[in-house]
Amino acid sequence: MQQLNRRDFLAAGAALGGAALLGGCGSSSSGGSASSAAAKTTPLSKRPDIAKEPGNLSILEWGGYEAGGTKAQTSGLWAGTPYTQEFGKHSLVYTYIVNDDQSLSKAGTSGPFDIMHPCNEMLPSFVSQGLIQPWDTSLLPSFKNLNPFLVEKGQVNGKQYMIPWDWGYASLLYRADKIDPADATGWELAWNPKYKGKISLWNGSGSNMEVAALKLGYHNMDTMSDSQIQAAKNTLIQQKPLNKFYWSSEYEQMQPAFKSGDIWITYAWQDAFVSMGKAGLKVAYLNPSQGKLSWFCGYTLGSQTKNFFHAHKYVESFINHKACVQMTNLFYYGTADKTIKPSEVQDHKLAKQLNIGDPTAIEASDVHLQSWQPQRPKYEVAWQEVLAA
Repeated sequence: MQQLNRRDFLAAGAALGGAALLGGCGSSSSGGSASSAAAKTTPLSKRPDIAKEPGNLSILEWGGYEAGGTKAQTSGLWAGTPYTQEFGKHSLVYTYIVNDDQSLSKAGTSGPFDIMHPCNEMLPSFVSQGLIQPWDTSLLPSFKNLNPFLVEKGQVNGKQYMIPWDWGYASLLYRADKIDPADATGWELAWNPKYKGKISLWNGSGSNMEVAALKLGYHNMDTMSDSQIQAAKNTLIQQKPLNKFYWSSEYEQMQPAFKSGDIWITYAWQDAFVSMGKAGLKVAYLNPSQGKLSWFCGYTLGSQTKNFFHAHKYVESFINHKACVQMTNLFYYGTADKTIKPSEVQDHKLAKQLNIGDPTAIEASDVHLQSWQPQRPKYEVAWQEVLAA
């Protein structure tokens, strides 16, 4: 079974029954049309009983993360199975996203949604645009098992707007049999002229600006000044002639090119490290001297949902221990569940190399968590100027 990636859209998704598929990239984090008014919290005592809720959940999701037991779930994910067993599998409708900016754009224009699965760097925009409301964590029995570091990152003004679930790294994947180990020390590997035409960065504006910032020594990668943004843009323009192509699809572009030997160095998430190793290639996942990038995503509750209790039941069916362990073994990503043990990760080598069996690994000092970018529109413009250069 081909493994899926949190950012990779399933081409087969177009055939899924009941799914509303909207292609193309969304706007920057300034997009969306919802009201900016803060969501009001209704006391539990004044909410209708779960039996009186419609029960038909509309969910904004990445391809591959659909609930177990649904026709849409084809990759073997078990998470969500307790919900579909209790409430049925035909009451869930998925709308898909393919990148972080699109999560905000579709949340504001294609909803309203009961549940959304954005990443933490988008959370302030979801809140400020009135798209979501806080969760009642007393309705989530497994909430107590979640990593406090990620839990806190999912809060705005002390309210729990995001329930963290999945996390991972971003770094450079490279052919260990083609690259001189002396060259594989930091992000500057992607700027090494020795490997011209064998390098492929991702076509991701915010991420590439972050990579350039780290290479330049800017630890404030998400809050760069105008002069730093200009410098990051210029260093990406300098890298461009060395780049064979900017990949958009991991499985249709990047991984085939890597397998065939067309490229030896690529921006990648850790699932590619595992997949390429299993394909028989000698690969390494760079631990840059400047630090790896990291991310985490989680579940948000729509501000207009009429399925308050159903939504909590659904998310509990994803954050329980069994679901978290199975997701890690299926997708090679870390989980917010702090009770997971390295021994529960089936690939022990992977658990050791990537620390995915350690829920606190994302807190390490050499890991840079991607966060909200106040000047995201300027990052987007800078990246477009790189592409046009």
